Amino acid sequence: MIPRETAIQVEGLWLQGCDFDGKRMIDVRDQGSTKELVNLPVCYLGWISQNDKEPYSEGVVSTPIYHTLNREKMLCSLNLPNIGDEASRVIGGVALFLNGSE
Repeated sequence: MIPRETAIQVEGLWLQGCDFDGKRMIDVRDQGSTKELVNLPVCYLGWISQNDKEPYSEGVVSTPIYHTLNREKMLCSLNLPNIGDEASRVIGGVALFLNGSE
């Protein structure tokens, strides 16, 4: 985990392309669901050196953050904890958004 004292608190991120169990990305639970976006709880983000060990014991997926749903402007990417196949997240177009509307 990233130490909270060296992290920033981010609110209002939206996730598209998979579900979230409160700690990590997971496969969509309800295949019949029409829920396209998941509003994430407060997130703590922090920088780690490329030489540092990955802070998550499970897998991670490099996930892009876009300003809006139109995906025209990518802001950066984050390594998010993930359960499941990393390739399926990439193929499924998993992404984060600062704004959950067009």
